[in-house]
Amino acid sequence: MKNSDFTVTVLGARGSIPVCRAGFTEFGGATSCYMVYAGGELIFLDAGLGIAGARELPALPVSVLLSHPHLDHLLGLPFFPSLYEENRRVDLYARSREGLSAEEMIDGLYSPPYWPCRMSDLPAKLVCHDMEESFNIGGVKIDTLEVCHPGGSTAFRLSYGGKSLVYLTDYEQGKDPGQETIEFVRSADLLLCDAQYTEAELSGREGYGHSTRLRAMGLMKKAGAKELLFIHHDPEHDDAFLREAERDVGEEGVRYAREGEVIKL
Repeated sequence: MKNSDFTVTVLGARGSIPVCRAGFTEFGGATSCYMVYAGGELIFLDAGLGIAGARELPALPVSVLLSHPHLDHLLGLPFFPSLYEENRRVDLYARSREGLSAEEMIDGLYSPPYWPCRMSDLPAKLVCHDMEESFNIGGVKIDTLEVCHPGGSTAFRLSYGGKSLVYLTDYEQGKDPGQETIEFVRSADLLLCDAQYTEAELSGREGYGHSTRLRAMGLMKKAGAKELLFIHHDPEHDDAFLREAERDVGEEGVRYAREGEVIKL
């Protein structure tokens, strides 16, 4: 990999709970995790079960950006191979929730009696940061936006080398996304956007904190994003369902995220 590269690897795109059964292999069953390589940095978007598959990483700085501390987005953290490397430092960034700091949230979840050890007991050095609205990781600029989800959720915009990626998960978008969100997404090269439900499924699920593909596409068009991946796939939507939904979209540059795919910006 070259420092000038800007790539995104889908390690997990499933929402709510992981799925492991026949018919869920093409789009994958691991929960939310995306590995970004940019400017010599490895940045993980969320630590769902997908992060457990991030093996044999190069000796580069590793950071994890946590959108929110719901279990499906933290499920893979204790299985992250980098945390078992003695000379590895992992920086985790999260916004304070319910009066708890990033470190307090991690310790509250991964500590006895709910888990046999704390993350600080593992060989690597895990450093937790209370996230600011905008900050830099090496040469990568990170901007954040709070979006509608029970308990809160943070959207991220990563910018490097004239390219930009927006990660907008666990986001309940109204029929009008609002000007602030449109400007946050404006002209992004790649938009990863929550599209867990169909429009029919959304009825009766208002307040659950998730969106639909039609609303995600509406945001893409209003903001002028160049490419769109639907993410946070419903655990009941199998490969056949998602393939058919993708055919129905029928637009270039718009598709459902597939576990294992690599996108170069």
